[in-house]
Amino acid sequence: MHLILFDIDGTLINSSRAGRAAMGRALHEVFGVAGAVHTYSFAGKTDRRIVHDLMTAEGWTPAAVEARLPHFYERMAAAGQDLFTPERIRPCPGVLPLLDALGRRDDVVMALLTGNIRHTVPLKLAAAGIDPARFRVGAYGSDSIERDDLFGLAVARAHETLNRRFQARDVIVIGDTPADIRCARAGGGRAIAVATGPFAPDALSDCRPDHLFLDLAQTEAVLLALLTPATQPG
Repeated sequence: MHLILFDIDGTLINSSRAGRAAMGRALHEVFGVAGAVHTYSFAGKTDRRIVHDLMTAEGWTPAAVEARLPHFYERMAAAGQDLFTPERIRPCPGVLPLLDALGRRDDVVMALLTGNIRHTVPLKLAAAGIDPARFRVGAYGSDSIERDDLFGLAVARAHETLNRRFQARDVIVIGDTPADIRCARAGGGRAIAVATGPFAPDALSDCRPDHLFLDLAQTEAVLLALLTPATQPG
């Protein structure tokens, strides 16, 4: 059984900076300032990390930032209700056919590993025409400030929800940043990189993913990469 952990932004969807706009609005409402939200690099980071970085740079203490996160998450979800629309958010190439193909298999569990907070995930996916219910479990940017922590959380939640243990070699992270590849490696899983986000293929290749695709449109090739058993050390 394969546990496939999908990143969202740049992997499943292109959000046309709608997430950045929602975060900026929520930061203003909760902290009174958005800091460098328009120039800060979001790629590969959890939303929790982004908020901490932006607000501590504005003089807020980490403890004060952490205390306001629940309110911030509520306001960001409210902003998402306005900003996450099909006009702004679209699926990346090949995503819908790939999810359909995986959904027909009984040897695959689809899940999420994303820097997005749990509150905004269904809003973004639905805007792109992706049913959030396709994903049985997830680990989110509201769970930890560090992306690498999310691998273990996702695997643990899959075990708890499905009453099935997954070996690390059967867990695959699909993402568009070097941080996704590092996260997979930190958990002992496999990494499939896709160049539909901000990183060029060469930059992703330098991080040595197990497989690299320009996009997910080659459904059969992506399925083969996902479902071929990992090479055993020998």
